[in-house]
Amino acid sequence: MLSELKKLPVNSKVGVVGSGVAGLTFTYFLHKLRPDVNVKLFDAQQRTGGWIHSCNVDTLSGGSKVMLEKGPRTLRGVSDGTVLIIDSLMNLGGSDKIKCITKDSSANKKFILSPDDKLVQVPDSIGSFGKFCMSPLSKGFLTGIGFEWARKSKRDDVDESVESFVKRRYGSQAISDNLMSALYHGIYADDVSTLSAKRIMRKSYDDELKFGSFFKAYLRRSKMKKGLSECLKEYCHVFNKDTKELMELSNTLKKYPMIGLSKGLETFPNMIREEISKSSNVEIITDKRINRINRLKNNKIELKDKNGVIDTFDHVRVTLTPPKILELLPTSYKEIRNKLIEIESNTVILINFYLEDKNIIPKEYSSFGYLIPKSNKNDEKVLGVIFDSVIEQNFQPLFADNGDKLLSKRDYTKMTVMLGGHLLNDVDGKAQIPEDPQKVIERVKDALQRHIKNITREDLNRGLWQYTVAEDCLPRFNVGYDALAQEIEREVLTRFHGNVSLGGMGFSTGPGIPDVIVDGFKDSVELSQK
Repeated sequence: MLSELKKLPVNSKVGVVGSGVAGLTFTYFLHKLRPDVNVKLFDAQQRTGGWIHSCNVDTLSGGSKVMLEKGPRTLRGVSDGTVLIIDSLMNLGGSDKIKCITKDSSANKKFILSPDDKLVQVPDSIGSFGKFCMSPLSKGFLTGIGFEWARKSKRDDVDESVESFVKRRYGSQAISDNLMSALYHGIYADDVSTLSAKRIMRKSYDDELKFGSFFKAYLRRSKMKKGLSECLKEYCHVFNKDTKELMELSNTLKKYPMIGLSKGLETFPNMIREEISKSSNVEIITDKRINRINRLKNNKIELKDKNGVIDTFDHVRVTLTPPKILELLPTSYKEIRNKLIEIESNTVILINFYLEDKNIIPKEYSSFGYLIPKSNKNDEKVLGVIFDSVIEQNFQPLFADNGDKLLSKRDYTKMTVMLGGHLLNDVDGKAQIPEDPQKVIERVKDALQRHIKNITREDLNRGLWQYTVAEDCLPRFNVGYDALAQEIEREVLTRFHGNVSLGGMGFSTGPGIPDVIVDGFKDSVELSQK
């Protein structure tokens, strides 16, 4: 986000392209700040919510439907964006829908698959730390962490890969191969040898530049007085919020590693859509693919579909992925187009499994799930496995007087296998999507049986399987991404005279839902100032 947006005149018209969570929340905040502004929100799909998709499907038994998450399912409690989400839900009467995972819950445990195909718990106790230290995953860990403070720091602000950054700070390639690669498989579906440290390890990257080491940064921060962030202060100011109450909410959320919603994470975008739909100044238009964006001589912005001009606007917000933004731009905008072409994308295959009458996840592995590092052979190209049923059965209401203590107490199994990402890409970075979904599912069954003790083929064959390809769903945050994204935003602002802004995963401070929310909030504030 670049702070060079033009302020909206009274009764202006705004177009929003993309009705995922980025487009919906931008519209929501803008409408609250400037109810005089007319907003049209467009999406090529028949539904809103984007990659957040809590899908209700028929069970094999023909009973009641089951909810399967085909995208993100939880939020981090420690981020500003999560505070904005939860406060918005509370304002919309959704307090009873907010769930949390406690720090001591089994759903807060996480595993990593070792190079020898054994699940090893990420340490959360002396016992689990001992087991971790006896596994191949611990190679270089103790000396790497123990001497990080003494290693020479770099002083130039030049981006590098996560692999390079971690090796420099910890003195070990093994930490990157065994641990960090697993973590970023789960978050970015990408390779630490190409991922930008400046982009995705921003806090650690800045800590080295400012303090010299992570350990020194920790010591300095432990002495600093903690208060509301600048983002949350601004939120309080523009919406006339009580700072003490928001601070209490922020501190409450920080107690919990994960936040979820009853009926799935799509509850949030659905409630936002319902709220903004009440206004006569907001129109949501689905099944409408925008294929061109133009600046007119009077600097108004024109949107077209396959049939011609739809409307003209004072400002247009585009929240699509970079490849989709590229399709909107006229061919004459060569500089922007050439830069957008540099941004590659990853495709992730999500495979949901549901067995309605039995829990087949062994008690010793009852957890959030596990991730697979690059040090594992991993022929099936699995990035990680999420144990949804464990998460659901350990959810508690965030506010004690709301709802049941646990969402579900019966025996069942629900898992999501994440597959592909950079592992699907050919030498040119293009995803080679498998042609036969059933063959992929059978290979996933092989992997699950190899990874998890006592899971039988019979139980896997009895369950419901769903296969979803999320094509080009994640930008590849390669080395130099921040500089490239800023150049693109600057070019867009210049060519469209400040009347087009970019949002969504590719142009927020990070790819997570909370990051996207914060970005939309900040830009809506800047546009709304009269």
